[in-house]
Amino acid sequence: MKKFDEYLVKFEKTAAKLLLIFMIVMVFASGIARFLRNPMNWAVDFSSFLFAWACFFAIDVAWRENKMMSVDLFVKRLPVKVQKLIRIIMLFIILAFCVYLIVWGAQLTWTQRFRKFQGMPNFSYAWVTLAVPVGAALLTRSTAQKIFKEFSNKFVGEAK
Repeated sequence: MKKFDEYLVKFEKTAAKLLLIFMIVMVFASGIARFLRNPMNWAVDFSSFLFAWACFFAIDVAWRENKMMSVDLFVKRLPVKVQKLIRIIMLFIILAFCVYLIVWGAQLTWTQRFRKFQGMPNFSYAWVTLAVPVGAALLTRSTAQKIFKEFSNKFVGEAK
């Protein structure tokens, strides 16, 4: 399972980087094409598709590697056991929100299946909205791992 996690994180990092690079190239090429009076109307829509997927991959990587911004000025002043309890409660709130995003995102994807991009008539908008439940599923997995880790670690100062 650990090997799978390593491959998954490596895939997410690579995918996020490549999608962002390709998105930047698309927007830049669209700007140049518009300057040359030959606009690529579909490039901005396609860039939003790439951006949605890149964001969810990057969010999961940052969450897994504890690189998300947090404000813990107050919590750090509390006893260690209370800090752990607050972390666990917050992780369960995040887990509940991720499950909500999976359900809501799946419904949204289903309702958007016939919607087409304005500049790309053969490309369903559902591919963009699919990033929500897939990304939330990745975040759910990462959050569940954090919860298991919290419960497997003993409280600091507890007898071993």
